[in-house]
Amino acid sequence: MAESEQPERIAPSSAPVGGLLGLLLWPFRFLKTLYAWVLSWAESKYGTAALFCLSFAEASFFPIPPDPLLLALCFGKRRKSLWFGLVCTTASVLGGIAGWYIGRELFESVAVPVIERMGWTASWFGTPEGVDTSRSLHAGGVTLYENGLFFLVKQKFDDNAFWAYFTAALTPVPYKVFTIAGGVFEVSLTSLIFGSIAGRGSRMMSVAAMAYFFGDRIKPFIEKYFEWLTVGFCLLGIAGFVAAKYMM
Repeated sequence: MAESEQPERIAPSSAPVGGLLGLLLWPFRFLKTLYAWVLSWAESKYGTAALFCLSFAEASFFPIPPDPLLLALCFGKRRKSLWFGLVCTTASVLGGIAGWYIGRELFESVAVPVIERMGWTASWFGTPEGVDTSRSLHAGGVTLYENGLFFLVKQKFDDNAFWAYFTAALTPVPYKVFTIAGGVFEVSLTSLIFGSIAGRGSRMMSVAAMAYFFGDRIKPFIEKYFEWLTVGFCLLGIAGFVAAKYMM
């Protein structure tokens, strides 16, 4: 079957917004709006550049993962799917390196104010309530308690830095926490690079390959439930933070 030279638009589905379900989804409406803005780039000639920028930013500070935009671009131009996957992987690894340098050089002056402004202080740095404060760490003028993500990430780095980066890059576990924390604790940049290539490469190239080889079979499903799937990416991101804090 011949493909069109023009990108095909993935039409968003109509999700219910009223009643109890609408109330439960209310916190995600801003993220859905942000997703819609991100996905709008898939229909422009700057789609590849937008994918690169989003993938780079998500690895160091931006909350929206690049997967939905990658999927939209792949379905729009299936013959270029593997190229889009490579762009996404490369930009994500470079963004991870940028996050590492932010953690090492700009943690106190840039990262900490942003984390505080976003309301992430308790989850990223932990709190002294109910923990052994004698085990706390100090970095960049901040105290890190054992019930915070940074403390847990430090333990994972001590166990196996490569595996820690690989797991964060592959799964919904918050990758940016690992990249920034790696710089804070001066973990090997080589471990970050190779762990991220393996993890992000497996994740992004799998999405691209799925679109390339099975696009005709799964595209109707994606088109019908695309908005729900983007909400699912939001939920996976939140679940990743929970898993990082309670399961690592």
